[in-house]
Amino acid sequence: MPSISIAEAILKHWGASVDPVPTSQKEESDWLATLDGFRLLIEEKTKLENPDSAATRAEALRSGQVHGSTTPLRPNNRLSGVIGKAAKQLRSTGADVQHDARVIWFTSVGFDRETKDYQAYNTLYGATKTFDLDLSASLQDCFFFYNSEFFRHHDVDGAYLVVADQGTAVVRLCLNPFSARWTTLRDSPFAKKLATGLVDPVARELAAEAMLVDGPVDRRNSEAVLRCLRTKYGIPKLQNMDMNMASAVIAVPHKR
Repeated sequence: MPSISIAEAILKHWGASVDPVPTSQKEESDWLATLDGFRLLIEEKTKLENPDSAATRAEALRSGQVHGSTTPLRPNNRLSGVIGKAAKQLRSTGADVQHDARVIWFTSVGFDRETKDYQAYNTLYGATKTFDLDLSASLQDCFFFYNSEFFRHHDVDGAYLVVADQGTAVVRLCLNPFSARWTTLRDSPFAKKLATGLVDPVARELAAEAMLVDGPVDRRNSEAVLRCLRTKYGIPKLQNMDMNMASAVIAVPHKR
């Protein structure tokens, strides 16, 4: 965790009291935040840019070249490992510290911060995009199309996804509908601090804004998942599409 905690700063800005969890011989979480009597146990992770990627981009810019990159946004195995460790830390601390909900806090910073944020979102939710070949409507989110970390870790009630840059931050609170306490987190004082940015897959499905895979289907078999969705929503030509994040930058001489 960095010396300056973005989670701590945002939580205190909301008016919460934030206490570090005392260290022990076990792997512990980072924070216990309390707001209007609601106790939130938090494990904070900060995702930085890969140093090798940063060095490659810097060298290309120094030589006057355009630096381009394309990164898949589908669920990411490395992030799965990070989430699994965070869930274990929350589980360890939660056995000893009284709390009302527990969350993972991801802060993405650096050049590829938005890429990391989308990857974390799709890894938590096993998400992809869906569309109907018979219609020209825009793509929709589809939750739990792939194996997801929220399904693997039912005792994680949600996750904050934060994109931070130069003193500003965009915050989303992603709810885990597989958790027994997800509605408690949804109705908590912490969730009410977000005028926008609350991700509720159940509400989005009810509003016909997203799709949700909730049947006993093998998520490793994309065609089987699509058949399940086609039957559930009555869309015989439904397809899915995993997205990529593409970027291109070039150094421009500074004019004085």
